Amino acid sequence: MNISGGTLECTLDFPTLGNENNNGGCSFGYDRGDGQVFDLSGSGGFILDIQSVEGGMSLGITIVDANEELSLGLIENVVPGQATITLDQLLPATSLQGADLSLVDNLAFAIINQEGDEGSVVLAGISTPGPIEGGPVLPTDDDIVPEEVTGAYFNPTRDGEGCQLTLERDGVSFILSCYFYREGDQFWLLGSGLMVNGQLTIGEMTVTSGAQYGNGFDEDDVIRQNWGTAQMTWSDCNNAELALTPLLPGYEQVNLDLTRLVAGTCGGGGPQTNSIPWMGAYYDPQRDGEGFHFGIEVGEIFVMTWYTYLDGEQVWMIGTGVRDGQQVVFDDLIITSGTGFGSQFDKDEVVREPFGVITVDFSDCNNFTATVDSVLPQFHDQVLEVTKIVGGSCP
Repeated sequence: MNISGGTLECTLDFPTLGNENNNGGCSFGYDRGDGQVFDLSGSGGFILDIQSVEGGMSLGITIVDANEELSLGLIENVVPGQATITLDQLLPATSLQGADLSLVDNLAFAIINQEGDEGSVVLAGISTPGPIEGGPVLPTDDDIVPEEVTGAYFNPTRDGEGCQLTLERDGVSFILSCYFYREGDQFWLLGSGLMVNGQLTIGEMTVTSGAQYGNGFDEDDVIRQNWGTAQMTWSDCNNAELALTPLLPGYEQVNLDLTRLVAGTCGGGGPQTNSIPWMGAYYDPQRDGEGFHFGIEVGEIFVMTWYTYLDGEQVWMIGTGVRDGQQVVFDDLIITSGTGFGSQFDKDEVVREPFGVITVDFSDCNNFTATVDSVLPQFHDQVLEVTKIVGGSCP
């Protein structure tokens, strides 16, 4: 690849001509690193001045936003002259929405060969018909350590609702579950995502319905809907803002200031406990649609949320326990009701009712048996065998 005189020339030469295994190309672009992102949403697209072409060559464009969502554009069999890729021609690569063009983090152009051909392309310039604006300055993750932000979160002025966040055993995937109310009844949301620049963005928070409790549960009855998106941004390891944007009607946009239920030491590397391998989200593959979410707090306190159903509607129970060998007994489980969502929430309206006891017996850090002993007549006792969604090696 030679760059001189305002042009870029990409030439591909292969020792064996016509070999379908030949592959090569040239790429160039821009990576933000940190600080301000680009806003390309008003640019309209890209205009490429192609001076000359030899052989069968293609040109591709990749756009990556600050949340690592991708969109792709492709011109096959490029020819000399002016070529245009408009924004509405870009194809989403990682989600239905594709890259957020107002938060562009990385822009790359690639010239590639087709079917093992040699060839060359001389590109004189790239422009856009509209403006390229500066986007927001996003926080960097220098002070936000993923291992330090896991745990149970709530707002003290909104006691009775909250979220649980776990870093799964692959070391990069977060699972976020949040428990709320609507017109007095419980509901819960679940999603997964990656942390980028100190922010966790989840493109799809799922809400479910349709199933029954216990012996009546059938995974085929579970109805899943994309409730909307979630973005969690930390000011330090114990405090974060959660932005929830619904897609379903009947819900409002909500921004919540959350704090850790049990504060940790920022810069300390996260909870220093050998119970960490037990943290995570668990389910029974034969009962997909319900499950347990386990967090480990400072002091080796387990916080467990159990997400299940009653008469086709979501319910959740939450409690704490301390591991004794391979067992954790959650004898303070409660089930709640009584208030609303968002601006309709009132902590004084929350009704808390003892649920009973769940005894968890681990066979290893990826599998356990849950024995449910309920004191409420609508919830019969049961035994569940569950496994971690993202497993890992055990001590």
